[in-house]
Amino acid sequence: MIIDLTIKNFRSIKEEQTFSFYAEKSLNHFKDNIAYPGDGNIGVLRSSGVYGANASGKSNMLLAFEALRFMVCQSGDLKDDDIIEPYEPFRLSKSTSNEPTLFEIEFFTLENIRFVYRIEFDSKEIKFESLDFYPSLKKANLFTRNGKKSWKDVKFGSTYKGGKKQYAFFSNNSYLSKAGNSADSPEIIRTVYNFFRKSVLHLNPDESYNLSKWKDDKVLVGKIARILMKVDTGITGIQFKENTDIDHFKFPSDIPDSLKNHIIKDLKKQAWFTHETEEGDVELFSESIESSGTRKLFNMLPLLMKTFDEGSVLILDELDQSYHSHLAELIIKLFNNPLINKNNSQLIFSTHNLNLMSPELFRRDQIWFSEKSKGATKFYSLDEYDKSTVKSNSPFGKWYEEGRFGAIPNIDINVIASILKGE
Repeated sequence: MIIDLTIKNFRSIKEEQTFSFYAEKSLNHFKDNIAYPGDGNIGVLRSSGVYGANASGKSNMLLAFEALRFMVCQSGDLKDDDIIEPYEPFRLSKSTSNEPTLFEIEFFTLENIRFVYRIEFDSKEIKFESLDFYPSLKKANLFTRNGKKSWKDVKFGSTYKGGKKQYAFFSNNSYLSKAGNSADSPEIIRTVYNFFRKSVLHLNPDESYNLSKWKDDKVLVGKIARILMKVDTGITGIQFKENTDIDHFKFPSDIPDSLKNHIIKDLKKQAWFTHETEEGDVELFSESIESSGTRKLFNMLPLLMKTFDEGSVLILDELDQSYHSHLAELIIKLFNNPLINKNNSQLIFSTHNLNLMSPELFRRDQIWFSEKSKGATKFYSLDEYDKSTVKSNSPFGKWYEEGRFGAIPNIDINVIASILKGE
């Protein structure tokens, strides 16, 4: 679970901003929405949503997770002098256009170990990198790397034990990416590396996440069919048939065989959905005939089940573009339900859907806003407002629509009308 993420000088985020999932107050209010990983001393929110106008920076905050994931899991593959692609500084100010990007994340792994990882980088090199953890209530350093010093000069803490420590790397490789992908590194370093590699899942709008082999799992397919039956899709069952068209599909000549075989295996089984006719018979519908909402839910359900099984962090951009508000609310409720979300999975999403901004669904500290000023994004939580004015049962969505919390489009209809009239 992620406790908080600090971002500086990344895309529209100029000044240091911290997006927090730390539940500090009102712990008895919607207590099921709070998990207590590790030793149980810290409450972490199971879900959180970000609201704001288009181009306000919501997506950039979510993309920061993907950029950080690249630095941890893929920067080790960069060759000497390769450009660090996630370096996208705030370009509307001379003071930041060449300055490093900073990410700092505090999180619990599936093993319930609490870590703090910090990395600063520009287009050519890692400027700073460190990893700390909490073997007790006191934080301990595992390693620290400074600037242009040699890979031989990485400093290691006394608690960093159990395997090889030193790894040769280029200035554009993160130490964590190199060490975490090595079988002879200490287990604790591979634990962090695998958390980012396996447990942080980011989806953009209209993007799908392919999971291999789930179509062969009859129990899982049965669960998905029953869920689709219960959400008013009209579906009574799911069947899979061999897709013979894939045998004639022409792949690019340079596609790796492993990727080609994965695509063929995924497309080989084509989903068909059964619907009951007025006469009580069964009619088969191909996936393409079903509504876009049904298709999206059908393809999302295996990922949701994987997320709950593995205790992952699921990051969804523009949740409202993918699902009807009732289905989006269902997904949120599943994450907030400790009887279903037994492994402390976490949902982070952006949305415009005001129906979800409800005091019956969220605590104040689960609702965040993004707003731009002179091109720079600022994030703030509903919990920052005066509690005597914005209470836990206040009509959040209605007040947001009225402009009480900011983070709404500043549109002058009269000016636009004048332009369209040619004035």
